[in-house]
Amino acid sequence: MTTYAFSAQAFEDVPFPRLRGGGCRNITVLADRGMLNMSFDEFGPPRYAGTLYHVVKATMPGAFHPKIALLAGAAKGRLMIGSANLTGLGLGGNRELVADLAYTTDNPEFTSLFGQAMRYIARHVPNDDPWFSSALDRALRHASWLRTAMADESVTERDDIRLIIDRSEGTILDQIAASIGTDPIRRLIVLSPYWDERLEGLRRLRSVLGMPPTDILIQPAAGLFPAESLGRHDNLRLFNSGSERSSRFIHAKLFVALGEESDHLISGSMNCSAPALLGSADVSGNAEAGIYKRVPSGTALAALNLEGYEENPVSLSDLPAREERERSSSAEALPADAGNFELRGGELFWRPPNDGALDASEIRLFDRDYEELAQVLQIEAGGTNRWAIDPDLRRPRVARLVGHAGTWSAPASIVDLEILSSSTLPVRRGRKRTLVDSLAELDQEDLTILEALNELEMLEETEHSKNPGTVSSRSQTPTTQRDTEQLHQVLPYEVFVAARNRSRAEKDGRTAWSRAREDDPAGMINACLNRLVGLVSEDLSEDEERAMLEDAATDLRTTEPAKAEDTDAEGLNSADNSISPARRAHVTATAKKYVDAVKAFEKRTTALKGSPITTAELVRLRALLQIVLAGAMPVAGQAKEHQVLPLETKDSTEWPRLIGRLLRQHFGTIRALQSLQVEDDESEHTRVLDYLATAKFAAQMAVRGAQSSRSLAPIQKALGALSADLETQIKAIAASDEADLARLQELDGKLASRFGPALGI
Repeated sequence: MTTYAFSAQAFEDVPFPRLRGGGCRNITVLADRGMLNMSFDEFGPPRYAGTLYHVVKATMPGAFHPKIALLAGAAKGRLMIGSANLTGLGLGGNRELVADLAYTTDNPEFTSLFGQAMRYIARHVPNDDPWFSSALDRALRHASWLRTAMADESVTERDDIRLIIDRSEGTILDQIAASIGTDPIRRLIVLSPYWDERLEGLRRLRSVLGMPPTDILIQPAAGLFPAESLGRHDNLRLFNSGSERSSRFIHAKLFVALGEESDHLISGSMNCSAPALLGSADVSGNAEAGIYKRVPSGTALAALNLEGYEENPVSLSDLPAREERERSSSAEALPADAGNFELRGGELFWRPPNDGALDASEIRLFDRDYEELAQVLQIEAGGTNRWAIDPDLRRPRVARLVGHAGTWSAPASIVDLEILSSSTLPVRRGRKRTLVDSLAELDQEDLTILEALNELEMLEETEHSKNPGTVSSRSQTPTTQRDTEQLHQVLPYEVFVAARNRSRAEKDGRTAWSRAREDDPAGMINACLNRLVGLVSEDLSEDEERAMLEDAATDLRTTEPAKAEDTDAEGLNSADNSISPARRAHVTATAKKYVDAVKAFEKRTTALKGSPITTAELVRLRALLQIVLAGAMPVAGQAKEHQVLPLETKDSTEWPRLIGRLLRQHFGTIRALQSLQVEDDESEHTRVLDYLATAKFAAQMAVRGAQSSRSLAPIQKALGALSADLETQIKAIAASDEADLARLQELDGKLASRFGPALGI
């Protein structure tokens, strides 16, 4: 959605919960930067921007003024272009005019307009925006028709309907003239709430249409029309566009050119003013969007319910003088912009505003309810623009700059990438939803995680084969940054790390969060594993959703209480002979399934030997390592119900040995990091870090487990070498990057808390 003015309260109260309730979760709003700052400063920042939806600050020399809503689904779409802002008045108070176009697979006639509109929206997003490319990628993955429409820039313009937008190659006026063509215009009718003071926009519009007689529809009570400038023009008439029955402000914008051959309609965001109609040709030109429509001669006014407008002429004496207009429209100074903030993991990144209007000395942080947090971030000349956030505080949602003179900037929403990447995932249905729900309910790593991964991959491949236009998450087709599908080039992992480190060094440690990957099978499994060890933002996402539903007075689905930790005193270890034969048989059978899973993985990696592998294989190996750790019997004390893998056996299937066999696949069979191919994508690297931390921890546990058993003495040296080799690889990858080291250390701590006590280590 695009808008000039934005009211966070009106948006979050009315359309937003309805959109999410209807299954539309991937929502981005582009709004004019100045108007956004003014609204946030006066009425307070949004509660859910940056966590449940994304807001982009758009900047133009004049105003970012288009009003577009583009909704895209797998088999249908809706494109609305008009005059209504995302404010209380725009959504339900003013009288507005909106063109409403639909796409379905049975009626695809407007497909090219959807593609043009989506390209236009993307063009106005700043290149360094941290989330829009992810949002667009998700949309195009699930709406292949829109991806095709975006990619096709050679579509021949239709004669009867066109998208009118600010373009570098032609002004709004040029496009209007080209759309009407050679049809002589008998009369021009203009409905506009706002005008430039000298009526220069009106003069230019009439000029390109051959100076036809012109009727102007205004709302005298609004007091916005510059009556003094009428003397510069001839052949004009004024009429009242309002109704005695309604005092609602008429915010609609409409040009109707009655031709000899057809009626021509242009509606949208464009007022009859020079900045709106000249666009990029004007130094203060606006970004605007509208629709041109050609209809049979003599039909336009009836369709618009304007047939009787001539019955309501306006006298100049009914219009206010210039002094009165200027007094009522005196503009207040806009608050200083705070720049852009993004929260990634435990770090806050700041991109200062380009205008540098505020000499800032510190950053103040606020939570979702706009309560100030205790942590204050100091801004130092020549210092870094990234800070570690105190994990003991509430998660920051809003930031404000404070200048050396005590002046405050407008509030700015913090883009919380981890929460946003989870909360904006598409609603899952059918078998996929069942699998995802089952993963969310797991409280212990077991083999159902691998079964879910296998089935999710099969479902994705089936979906891809049925809909060849959709993009498989395992696609490795190299692309360029300008590719419409927004996929990223596939690189050897060592090349990615080298390029990433250079980029971070050149850009003060910042690197783009190019695209979230939680919507592919490996991403879902990795998120599940992180949740189980307490290192994932999904719970935060659910908290945001719950708060939003409460705000919208929506009934929440009841959930069962969390399952209490298993404290069953009855245990089992390899030396315990007191349990029943039935229980021992169950443990033996379950342990065999774990061993079979390890063998199957060894067979899988053998088949992959010599071939490039993806991060999905690392997630699979990480899952197996955590499953073995969860199922391992402790080195001392009683085993719990789920701990079935013994420390001492006669068939060489002890859990330290199984971990060693799995890690051998990393270093031996597939040479994981040497064979790894990744997309040029920061979240792919995060998967690798998560895997490496788990592998390192598992190796250390295997060493400790082997040291506690005399029978495992022969493999202690080999396990120690594996652990040391992992340590070396991790240092080579992450030693020069503080954020990577912090991620590894945090996950190591979480793994130690989860598995250390359970293993008696």
